[in-house]
Amino acid sequence: MSPSAAHAHLMVAQHGTLNWVDNGVFMVLSLPISAFEGIDDNHDGQVSMVEFNNHRSTFTTSVKQHVKLSDKQNDHPLEGILLSPVIEHGVQEAALSQLIVMGRFALIEPCKPLYIHVGLYGKETSEQSFKITATRPSNDQKHVFNVTLKNPTATLFP
Repeated sequence: MSPSAAHAHLMVAQHGTLNWVDNGVFMVLSLPISAFEGIDDNHDGQVSMVEFNNHRSTFTTSVKQHVKLSDKQNDHPLEGILLSPVIEHGVQEAALSQLIVMGRFALIEPCKPLYIHVGLYGKETSEQSFKITATRPSNDQKHVFNVTLKNPTATLFP
């Protein structure tokens, strides 16, 4: 593996995708590590891989609670969650900067209007908004939108 490939990211920081496939929506979202509380065990202001591994269930629980896809009646749970930590470049210690979250929202009625809510924002101003691209290939639709700390919910394909 080349050095550049070892540092490749699955997703640009503060970006995400939602892709409709049959009766599900696949999500990839890059969340700032600073959005998560109680994971810096040694209180050095950074999160290491050891701390990440010690708190893996905390990350999963927090994502399930704060990243939601819903229609007017129901929340659709995020299933099959995969977490991929991103090591901050230019830091001597291996500190994490972002967490790539992947998973699938199951849909019972794929044609209902849907809303996405993201409630995990970092401490820095640059970490308080996300640019998300939603695609629905069956209808050849694409919707690019932002969610922010002040406006954390967006209607998909309004």
